[in-house]
Amino acid sequence: MAVTIWSGLVLGAVYALVATGFTLTVLPTGIFNFAQGALVVAGSFMAYQWLTVSGLGEIPTLLIDTALGAFGGLACEILAVRPLRFGLRRLTGSRELVTTVGMSTMLIGIIGVKWGYLALQVPFDGPSKFVHFLGIAAEPIEIIVVASAIVISVALHMWFRHTRTGQACLAVAEDRDAAMLRGVNVNFMSLGAFAAAGALGGLIGTLTGPITYAVPTLGTTLALGGFVAIALGGEGSFLGGLFGGLLVGLASAFATRYINANYSDLAVLALLLGTLALRPRGLGGTTEARHV
Repeated sequence: MAVTIWSGLVLGAVYALVATGFTLTVLPTGIFNFAQGALVVAGSFMAYQWLTVSGLGEIPTLLIDTALGAFGGLACEILAVRPLRFGLRRLTGSRELVTTVGMSTMLIGIIGVKWGYLALQVPFDGPSKFVHFLGIAAEPIEIIVVASAIVISVALHMWFRHTRTGQACLAVAEDRDAAMLRGVNVNFMSLGAFAAAGALGGLIGTLTGPITYAVPTLGTTLALGGFVAIALGGEGSFLGGLFGGLLVGLASAFATRYINANYSDLAVLALLLGTLALRPRGLGGTTEARHV
């Protein structure tokens, strides 16, 4: 039981970190960047490149992947989102979902050309001795991933709620035009949000690569898992995304352990449908007044 819970928490922490990247772009812009999963996968492959091929250490790898991830996030905003704000929206409507999915497909294609489509083992240049507690033998990288999911989610929740810049981001999400009239640079906010989410994606890829391996097709799985985590926890909430991600991981782990691995996705779907049937805005979502 304890081992199943821990494996579920580790998997859930990965989904929660992806959900955090989603929320980083949703709050200031209202846009789900579905290329986030591909950015995480790119971070894992780059970690493999720096650690295995180039022989760099863990800290330089983390810094380089974070910087390159920020560049990738900026590319997503400039190439997939910004053109829709300059006239094309009138013709096509809101199509950021399509363009960001296209960006994800392009990134996965580039990764496949560079590194191939076989799974690559990403090393962890850090402590390797197992940590024993509550009958569990946990790898240090697993503890780091779970702790990172909690710390990053709580830190971002506090930053958005208790800083002027965070409040400005929330104002943009609430009413973009009103925020512009109040002097908020919405274009800079959008660029900053995508860059921050991309940087987080590169960091996540480096940390989770030793657990998930570097697999190009994993990008779609991570994106869907992060999306379900947000749907469960409530859109626009970092803490909700954390809670939702952990729930997804636990549901998947228990279904794999006590039913069959083939039913893990079905268990997650049942959890999602049950939650949304009772609380359509997620467990951490707020209710809205209905105007009649």
